[in-house]
Amino acid sequence: MIAEGKALLLAGSEEALSQLSTGNWIGGTIPYFMDEDGAVCCESKVFATELPECASFAGLREYPLEALPNICTDAPENGVSYLILPAGSAVHAAYAADAPEYAEFLSRPVVGWVSGVHLSKLGAQSPKVFNGKTGKASGDVGIAMHASLPENKLAVLDIVNVFKPGKGDTITFPSAGFTASDCEINGQPRNFAEYVATTRQDLKLPLTANYNGSIVNASIQSVDEVNGVVKLYAPVFPGVEYKFGAPLADYLGAMQQAVETHTETAAFSCNCILNYLHAGMEGKHTGSITGPITFGEIAHQLLNQTIVQLYIRDLD
Repeated sequence: MIAEGKALLLAGSEEALSQLSTGNWIGGTIPYFMDEDGAVCCESKVFATELPECASFAGLREYPLEALPNICTDAPENGVSYLILPAGSAVHAAYAADAPEYAEFLSRPVVGWVSGVHLSKLGAQSPKVFNGKTGKASGDVGIAMHASLPENKLAVLDIVNVFKPGKGDTITFPSAGFTASDCEINGQPRNFAEYVATTRQDLKLPLTANYNGSIVNASIQSVDEVNGVVKLYAPVFPGVEYKFGAPLADYLGAMQQAVETHTETAAFSCNCILNYLHAGMEGKHTGSITGPITFGEIAHQLLNQTIVQLYIRDLD
């Protein structure tokens, strides 16, 4: 497919992606996938997603920190941009915090994922993105492929989130970030790590909030009671009210039921590593969805513990 000049989005281990020839592709490290046989972990295979047949390749570009705010304005007026960011990098943090302020945000769709590593290699191996034009890997830039669409087509992003705000306390934070210490619980100041520990929150349930009409998650990575710090997989923001998600009686069943409502075939999909872990997805399906299982999802903004899908629809 690379030799034929096809424009591709590739996901695989660093060892697998580094063996590929150069071409019109971008890649992100991750060894977890949904394929026809269900969720699987494999470091020797590469998952390939081809651009939709109606789309035209409109360029491939690396995005260092200073260029990242231009990603939407660099895109075609009618099209879609595929973005991969390495987990834990400065570009990952910047996009998560600042993307809603970028020019043309929401009007020019950005979809993609956050690259990662095998969970057994956390701390020993760093997530990477690959520039297929050069074959080079990087851990500190984003990589994007821009695609244009004909006038009668439209890119539509869909977020499948099985979590809804629970009935518990309302939580607010004074500042944005991937870590949280100070917070207010129902308007009363409190340390967030102490609150999570003493109330014995189920850490499989994310913080949830309403962002522009969509329920968005900020999942808990770790709780450091000694230093009073909670690490998150997505940032929290000031001025937003959060609640822990309502418990799920059947996590995997809830995902399957949610995706069964979609009868269209997605042009691109990705799922979250937290769904894979907490729902026991190994060898199991979530409807007909295939694609990488990632360290974060992108549908305009950074997400986690969701499924993201891209549809190409006829305007008429």
